[in-house]
Amino acid sequence: MPVTDKYPLWMWFACAAVAYLLLMFLNPARGSFRDGLRCLRRHATIWLMLTLFGLCYALFQTALEVFYHYYLPEGQRPVFEWWRPWFLPGETFVGLLKTSALPALEGVGGLFNVLIATFPFSAIAALLFIVNWQGHHAVLFRALQRRLGGWSLLVHFGILLCALAALVKPLLYTPLFTNLGAYLPGLFLLQCGFVIDWLSFLFEIMFGTGVQIYLILMVYAWVRGLNFTHQHLIDFAIRRFSFVMKWSAVVMLASTALIHMPLILSNVPPFSHWLTPDKLSPEYIDHIARPALGVFLVLFCSVQIVLTFHGESPGKAIRDHFYFIGREWWPVGWFLLTALVNFYILRTLDLAIRRGFGNDTGPTLAWSFFYPLLDAFVGGWMLAAWVCLYKRSGTGHVRAENWIQY
Repeated sequence: MPVTDKYPLWMWFACAAVAYLLLMFLNPARGSFRDGLRCLRRHATIWLMLTLFGLCYALFQTALEVFYHYYLPEGQRPVFEWWRPWFLPGETFVGLLKTSALPALEGVGGLFNVLIATFPFSAIAALLFIVNWQGHHAVLFRALQRRLGGWSLLVHFGILLCALAALVKPLLYTPLFTNLGAYLPGLFLLQCGFVIDWLSFLFEIMFGTGVQIYLILMVYAWVRGLNFTHQHLIDFAIRRFSFVMKWSAVVMLASTALIHMPLILSNVPPFSHWLTPDKLSPEYIDHIARPALGVFLVLFCSVQIVLTFHGESPGKAIRDHFYFIGREWWPVGWFLLTALVNFYILRTLDLAIRRGFGNDTGPTLAWSFFYPLLDAFVGGWMLAAWVCLYKRSGTGHVRAENWIQY
C-alpha cells in the first residue's frame, strides 16, 4: 500500500512545511539568510536584474512557439490549448521529486559561478560590447592588458569571437539558418551550429560572470554601508572580471570537455565513428556531465568570491578557499543544505506545474512568465546570503544575530 494511502496529502505538505521552517530558523547560517532578505529589500535591483534575464528567455521561447505555429506545415506545428485540467498522478510526482534533484544542484552551483541563464539577452549584450557601449569594452581591454600583458590581445580576440557567435546564435532557431541547406551541405551546417552554440555558450558564461560580480559587489556595498553609482560599480566589476576570468576559464574548460566538445566531435570524421549518439545520450549528460560540473562548483564554492574581493591568483584563491572551508565548515555546510532545499522546492514546483498542465497550454504559458520572478527572488536571496556569510567569516561574526545595521 502506498504511503500516501495511509495519510492524507495535506498532512505530508504540513510536515514538509514544518520541517522547512525548522531548517530556516534553526540552522547556524540563519543570520546570513535574514541579512540576504534585508539586502534585497534595500537593493531590489539584484533580483529585478535576474528577473529581466528570466523574462527575456520566456519571451523568446513564447515567440518561437508562435513562430513555429504559423511557419511549420499542418501536423508539425505545436498545438496550443488555452485550458487543460491539472493532472499529475502520484507515481509521476514521485518521479518529479527525483528529477528535480539535478536542477537544484545546478542552482546551488550557479551561486558560485553563474546564477542566471543569459540567453537570449546575451545577444543584446554582445552587440553592446562590440560597439563599446558607454566605454565598457575599453575598460575591459585595459584591465586585460594590466592583468595578462602580451596575452591580452589573444584573450580579447577570443572574447570578440565568442561575442559574434552570441550575436548569431538566435538566428539558429529561424528559417534563415535552415534554408542554407539549399546551398551548403547539411553536415557542415550541423557542425557550424554546434560550434556557434559552443562559442556563444562561452560568451554567455563570461557575460553571466560579469553580472554576478556586479551583484556580489552590490551586496558588499550594502554590507559595508557604502554609496555608489551603478556606472562606477559596473566599471569596477569589469576590472575585477579580469581576476575572476582565469577561474571562469577553468569552469568553461570543464564544461567544454564534458559536454560541448564531444557533441562537436560526434559530427566530425573520424571521431564520429566512436562518438556515436548512443554514447552521448541524455543519460550521459544528465547522469555524468551535469552532476560532475555541479559537484565541482560546490566543492570550490568560495573561489569566485575570493577572487572578486581580493584579486588574487587562482592558486592562492584555492588555498584561501580551503582555509575558509576548514574554518567555517559547519555554517557553510548548513548554508549549502538550506540553499539546496530552497532550489529543490522551486524546481519541483516548476516541473509539477509544467507536467500537470502540459506544454503549450494557457496555464503553462502564464506560469512561464511568473516563474522567472520566483526564481530570480530565490536566486538573488541565496546569492546575497552567501556574500553575507562570507563577509561574516572575515569578521568572526558568522553566528551573530545583529551584525549588519544598515
